[in-house]
Amino acid sequence: MAKELAVESPPVNVYESNGQITVAIPMPGAHGETVEVSLDGRRLTVGAESRYAQAQQHYHRHEWSVGNFHRELELPRPVQPQGAKATLTYGILTVSLPIGEGGSSRTRIPVAEPTHQGKDR
Repeated sequence: MAKELAVESPPVNVYESNGQITVAIPMPGAHGETVEVSLDGRRLTVGAESRYAQAQQHYHRHEWSVGNFHRELELPRPVQPQGAKATLTYGILTVSLPIGEGGSSRTRIPVAEPTHQGKDR
C-alpha cells in the first residue's frame, strides 16, 4: 500500500497553562519505543513510525493511515528542556514543556507510555 510509505504531518494542538506549553499530536498506531521527541531551542521535532496489524486488509473505507509521522514546529514561547515530559496515551502524544529560558542545544525527550490497569467503565 503506497499510502503507508508516505510521511504524514499530523495536526497539533498547542496550548499554555500552569506555566507550561503543551503540544498534543494524534498518532494512531504509534508506540512509545517508535516515537522520538527532541527540543532544540524553541523548535520541537517529533517523529514516529506507527503500525497497525490489519494494514493488509481489503478496506471498504480507509480514512486514516499508518506509517511515518514527522512534525516540526516553532513553540510560541521559550521553554526549558529540564522538566520536559512526553507521554503517549491512547494514541495521543502529549509533550509538556516548562516555560522559561532554556538551553539552545538539542535535547532528546524520552517518551513514556503508561500502562492502563482497568478496562473501559
